[in-house]
Amino acid sequence: MAKVKRCLIVERHDWETGARAHQLQFPLAVADQFFGSGNIDRNIRVRVFAPGSGTTPLFQRDITISRIYAPSSTRRTNRLLEMGTLIPPSFVFFEETASPGVYDLWWQADKAVVAAKYHPWIQGHSGGPGRRGRLAIIVQAPVPRVICKI
Repeated sequence: MAKVKRCLIVERHDWETGARAHQLQFPLAVADQFFGSGNIDRNIRVRVFAPGSGTTPLFQRDITISRIYAPSSTRRTNRLLEMGTLIPPSFVFFEETASPGVYDLWWQADKAVVAAKYHPWIQGHSGGPGRRGRLAIIVQAPVPRVICKI
């Protein structure tokens, strides 16, 4: 029997970390459930699509899902510099593909519609004073590239 594909949806804030805000943090429990547990870096490939685009990715990149960052109890993307230059504050989607370790990645800036469509969300730790912890959820794939209805 074929494995059911999943999609990780995680909120990207405008105050992400790393040089040029290129890291995206994942709440630890969600990252471990989706990418696999363990306090080691994990290399994956992402095929990055513009929101609502067809079947041709803008580009592909090998990136790292980091080890655990202890103070924040998170894991993070590394080596995806476009996270800070291309992807705005939004919900970012990582959808499993038929190839192990390869994920389709896209984003949707209308956070209210995405937040209303899926539940129950897991909320990560706050990012500091006045900062709300990011939302994340794992859902069954496929997920539409454009979500316009609740």
